Amino acid sequence: MVGDADPSLLDMGVNQFRHGTQIHLAGNIGILLFAGLRVEREIGFTNTLILVFACAVLGGVVQNALVGPNFVGISGPAYGLATFAVVQHARPEFRVWIGILLFVIAVAEVLTLGDRIAVWTHVISMFVGALAVFGNLFGSSEPTLKPMQMTHLSKVVAIINETDEDDALDAEETLLKRGMDGMFVLMQKQDVLGVTGYAVDEDTDGSAWLSWTYLTEARRGEGLGGQMMNDLLGRLNEMSVRKIFMATSDYAEDGVPIYADAFKLYEEFGADIELKVPDYHSPGETKIVYGLNNPEYPEEAPIQRDPPKGVRFTGAYLAPEAEGTMGIDWQEADDGVSGLAEATASAAKKKGHMAVLALPSDLSDLAQETLSAEGYANCGKLADFYQTGLHQVWWSRHLKQ
Repeated sequence: MVGDADPSLLDMGVNQFRHGTQIHLAGNIGILLFAGLRVEREIGFTNTLILVFACAVLGGVVQNALVGPNFVGISGPAYGLATFAVVQHARPEFRVWIGILLFVIAVAEVLTLGDRIAVWTHVISMFVGALAVFGNLFGSSEPTLKPMQMTHLSKVVAIINETDEDDALDAEETLLKRGMDGMFVLMQKQDVLGVTGYAVDEDTDGSAWLSWTYLTEARRGEGLGGQMMNDLLGRLNEMSVRKIFMATSDYAEDGVPIYADAFKLYEEFGADIELKVPDYHSPGETKIVYGLNNPEYPEEAPIQRDPPKGVRFTGAYLAPEAEGTMGIDWQEADDGVSGLAEATASAAKKKGHMAVLALPSDLSDLAQETLSAEGYANCGKLADFYQTGLHQVWWSRHLKQ
C-alpha cells in the first residue's frame, strides 16, 4: 500500500512495519503466519528469516528506485513467502504453469494497481520466492539421501501413490504411528524424488527389511534407484547389517506387475528371489522375498548354536499384509514337536484360507515330519536370516472352508 510517509531512505525500512488500515495489517499477518509456518517446516527458521529479509530489502529498494520510499506494509515478504509455499508444494510438472500465472498476476498488478499500492514490493518478492524454489537456493544441487522428516510425509505418500494407492495409505498410517526412524528421502534441492528405508529385525543378528522404496515416475530411468540403494547399504554397513530382505508381491493390474520396476532394481543390484509363498497376500497373489547380502559387510563363518530339543505350536494369528492368511505361533520346547494340529484347527476356525509358519532351519529340520504329515509344504528359505548359517524356513498349508 502507498502511504503518506516522509520520502526518505530511512523511512523505506521503517515503513515495512507501518500499515494503512487494520484490515491491511491483519491480512499481512495472516499471510505471514500461514505461509511462514509452511516455509519454515521446509527450509528451517534461519532460511525463512533470510527469505523474509531478502524480500523486504530487494522489494523496498526497487519500489524506492521506481516510485519512491513513501509506502507502508510488509506485503512484500508476505507475497514472497506465499509464492515459495505455493510453488514448493506444487507437483514439478505444474510449476512452470504456476510461474506463468504468477507472471500474469504481477503484470496485472502493475497495470491496474500501480498508482494505489506498492506493487513493486509485491512483484520483486514474488520473483524472490519463486527463485528460491526454481533456483533451489536452500538445498543440494545433486540428489542426496537425507533422513526423512514429518514435513516430507505428504510428498512421500504422493510418490508411493503413483504406484499403489493401498501401499500409500499403509505407509501414511504406519509412519504417523511409528515415526520416521530408519526412513530416508532422496532430495534434490527442495524436491523429494524418492523414499527408502529399513527396519532392523530385532530377532536376528544383523538382518534388516527394506521399507517402502519408491521413486517418482518423472525421474525413473536415471539411475536414482540404484543411488538410493547404494547410499542405504552404506548406512546399514555402519550399523553392522549384513543382509537385507525385500518383501514384495506379484500383484498385477491389466496383466502388468505393478512392482516390475522394483524387481528390476533389486535384480540389477544383485538380489535374488529366495522365497515365494503362493496365495499369501490373497488367493492368487504370491508373496515374494528377495535377499541381498550387503557387499560392504565382511564375510563371516557360520555361527554354531546348540541343537534345539523341541518346538511347540501355540496358536494362530492374522498374518501381516494378508487377507485370510493365518500365521502359526510357536516357541522352543524342551522335547519333541507338539500343538501343530490344534494351532492349524485354530487357524481354520478363524476363517483363514491358508496357514503359514516360519521356523529357524534347525527347528524346521526337527519338525519337518510332523509338518508334512499335517499337510504343510516347504515354500523355501531366507538364507542366513537369523545369523550366518541359520536360515528361516517357510511352510504353508491351504485350509478347507
